Amino acid sequence: MTFNINWDKKGVYVKFRGVVTAQDLIDANNYVISNANFETINYQIFDFINIDDFKITSYDINIIGVMDKSQVEFKKEMKIAILTQDDYVREITTEYDQLMAGSNWVTRIFADINSARQWAAIK
Repeated sequence: MTFNINWDKKGVYVKFRGVVTAQDLIDANNYVISNANFETINYQIFDFINIDDFKITSYDINIIGVMDKSQVEFKKEMKIAILTQDDYVREITTEYDQLMAGSNWVTRIFADINSARQWAAIK
């Protein structure tokens, strides 16, 4: 497992390390959306700041998008903060945004955890 998950009352923080594969991202996403706490949270923070490589393709992010789109019916609103300084992670995040268009799941990219937490805490 290349990630750790920490829950609080209003959200979840997922910190990745090492080489992030599609399976890692799918596993993390499954842990989050299948947890009983998912129903009560307002935000998710995915931290890719200290990773060695990001091996997620457009095909892979489509799978994540389909997984999340299936949750929109149950979880109407969600803020998703992506922590990265990597251009490729930003590009894949843009593809995810396009997949989630029309829903109330909003994604933003941040370079530091404090900015992400501040944005995520605003209701």
